[in-house]
Amino acid sequence: MDLLTPEHVLLDSAALSKRGLITEMANLLTSIDPDRVMEVVMAREHLGSTGIGHGVAIPHGRMPDLPMPVLALARHPQGVDFDSIDGEPVYIAVMLLVPDSDDRQHLELLAQLARTLQQESIRDQVMQADSSEAIAALFADRVRLA
Repeated sequence: MDLLTPEHVLLDSAALSKRGLITEMANLLTSIDPDRVMEVVMAREHLGSTGIGHGVAIPHGRMPDLPMPVLALARHPQGVDFDSIDGEPVYIAVMLLVPDSDDRQHLELLAQLARTLQQESIRDQVMQADSSEAIAALFADRVRLA
């Protein structure tokens, strides 16, 4: 089962802030209350930015009652300030939500996402993709449940 589906990909974010970008991604996850998503993800952001550099952020959090991990991706053509570690704007944000109970899976999925998005060729393909299906396909074999 693919963790990132085309329905959870936003090709052209219009967000003006970190909170706006996270809100857009939360609203893609129609089966989950967006207010709960915001609460969980923003609580994590207050601990420190999840902007990992190279124009990438991986906002994430644990959610009680979530049956399985879920991803959402937003691409921002102009970039948005995310308080990233390198001070650069974020063009690609991938939100990861995991069940509250599974530490190992949470860390493994974060590591897979970070490894994937550290590759310049992957970032270029995400930015140049002309469909949400193409972006979801990029992640299909790279980010998987163990």
